[in-house]
Amino acid sequence: MLALPLAAALAGTAGCLGTEWDALPATRLSLATGNRGGVFHRYGGALATVLGRRLTGVTATTRPTDASVENVRLITAGTCDLGFSLADTASDAVRGSGTFDRPQHLSALARTYDSFVQLVVRTDSGLEDLRDLRGTRVGLGAPGSGTRVIARRIMEQAGLSLDDVKVASETLEASAQALRAGRLAAFFFVSGIPNSAVATLAGDTSIRLLPLDRWVPGMVDTYGPEYVPGPIPASTYDLPEGVETVSVKNYILADPAMPDDLAYAITRVIFAAQDEIDRLAPGVRQPSLGAAIFTSPVDLHPGALRYYRQTQP
Repeated sequence: MLALPLAAALAGTAGCLGTEWDALPATRLSLATGNRGGVFHRYGGALATVLGRRLTGVTATTRPTDASVENVRLITAGTCDLGFSLADTASDAVRGSGTFDRPQHLSALARTYDSFVQLVVRTDSGLEDLRDLRGTRVGLGAPGSGTRVIARRIMEQAGLSLDDVKVASETLEASAQALRAGRLAAFFFVSGIPNSAVATLAGDTSIRLLPLDRWVPGMVDTYGPEYVPGPIPASTYDLPEGVETVSVKNYILADPAMPDDLAYAITRVIFAAQDEIDRLAPGVRQPSLGAAIFTSPVDLHPGALRYYRQTQP
């Protein structure tokens, strides 16, 4: 977290770094990521490492979390400077809806990859449809997670409430282990693909993913356009067949008080160092310049916006 005196000093340097965009005053950055085994955690760890290498004066560390909802709260509390969030959670935050009782002050550096809702069951479970979960023990993610938000919204479309299932509030890795051991009938997780925890599970346990795309129109009508249908190919986890599910965008969020030069430098590294990030987190989809600016309703940070304007032809 940027200390207040340092933040003030950095703010005074905005626009004064000239061509030395990667030389910054001594700065400690805290990046809120997600569950261990999830893509937020993998990508965040790689990004923090590369920021420390590429930006003189910057030390970046990660904080494992329950992801989106918790990450938003950490940023708005001033505990973390950056964090990943699903677009629906970020939209709820700035509007003061959903789990947020008032609008949250946030900015975005980029739209990154898309996430996919993965509803995982054992092949021998006999479960074929979301509505088959009634009466079973289901992992819905931690209360401070974007997974919990989306899982509840999908279940509502199928006529299920939390009272209709036996709720397990566990981390991704704990949920995977519980399904492996037969203590869970199913678990939800929202992540980029491939997800390493699900891939490990698929390597030693016969699993399937349940289709969820039929519930997208109702979710859009109720909650807004953040949700779209999206495919998870069979090759993702070496399954017999792929599945159509619910997809949602991801954003890299930042404290709006972050100095413009620092936000500019971080955004520039996100794109300039993609090969290096890929070596540290192989297979994680990198953000594209064509899509990165679309973070509505979260405003782009002025420093990030400066970078995007410079890259326009």
